[in-house]
Amino acid sequence: MTTIDKQLIGYLKDAHAMQEHVEAALSELLTTSANEPDMCRPLGRYAERTHVHRREIEARLRAHRSAPSIVRDAGALFAAVVEGGLGRSRRDTAGRHMRDAYVAVHLQIAAGEMLRRVAERAGDAETAQVAAGLCDDAYAMSRELSDRWDLAVAMSLRQHGVKDVPPPGEGGRPGGGGR
Repeated sequence: MTTIDKQLIGYLKDAHAMQEHVEAALSELLTTSANEPDMCRPLGRYAERTHVHRREIEARLRAHRSAPSIVRDAGALFAAVVEGGLGRSRRDTAGRHMRDAYVAVHLQIAAGEMLRRVAERAGDAETAQVAAGLCDDAYAMSRELSDRWDLAVAMSLRQHGVKDVPPPGEGGRPGGGGR
């Protein structure tokens, strides 16, 4: 096996572990936002796409006579569980889950971009195509999440008992509280 093939397999394993982590982060946000269809619909679609990408990565690993890394996957899942456990002890909210999902999606983009570029250099067009699809979906999800920050804030404030949550631009800082 060449050095670039070893690197490609390493990036495939990293991408698989990242998919596991993203699935866990999305699950937390979906649970927290179950009563908000404007949040749940895009998250649910993305969770399905993430599952598909994980399966595609597993297929690419098999094509390279390899398998997901139990250690990497366990590490990603352990991190997600620890984050979830610590979050609940701090009265976790939709806002915190939104933040964690946003970060996870961007880590997924980074893993996918590295995988795509290494696959291209290794001459593995199929893996490059899988990585490109993963990135396309992650970039789209990043935009979906960005469009919902105000909703996440409102949900978080309601979860903390704030009544009559003012719309964005009202309250907060003097002069409207904009960015």
